Amino acid sequence: MQIDVFDGLGDLPLYNQDLDVRDGVPEPVRRWRTAISEADGLLLVSPEYNGSIPGVVKNAIDWASRPVVKSALAGKCVVTMAATPGRGLGRGGLADLGRVLHDCHAHVISGPWVVLTEAGDKLSDAEDEKSGTVVPTILDPVTRAIASAQLVALTEAIKGGAGEHAAAPLRAYFAAVRPQS
Repeated sequence: MQIDVFDGLGDLPLYNQDLDVRDGVPEPVRRWRTAISEADGLLLVSPEYNGSIPGVVKNAIDWASRPVVKSALAGKCVVTMAATPGRGLGRGGLADLGRVLHDCHAHVISGPWVVLTEAGDKLSDAEDEKSGTVVPTILDPVTRAIASAQLVALTEAIKGGAGEHAAAPLRAYFAAVRPQS
């Protein structure tokens, strides 16, 4: 499995439908949508702020899911994880993240939530031997095992077409309201 890191969420402007429809899609948004569209599946790792997902993550989802008829998230299989500096945080954010992604017609992998508490002590940057890129490595063996199991589930969901099942109602709706000539 190859995991590519998208490092440009902070470059996305606040979602504004006028920018999307009337003024043209900003380049950072185009890169973000393309990265999602070209991926077989997604691994979204987020912190939790005030019991929910951070604004920058919600903003990125808004850009990726619009316009609805061209949503990069519809039909995508997604694993979500949380990384937090404290203990016991992350579950509220993961619940909200899953709900929002479900509303975008993505297939969110269920199973045990991966919450990396005290992330500063349980993450290490390691250099990938093949590519030479620096990748975060989970040091905690239990969390690493759960994360690995979730990535296996993601791979199986992609192979089984679970994402297309998640997007089927949306696609059927648009086929009914906008029949092709």
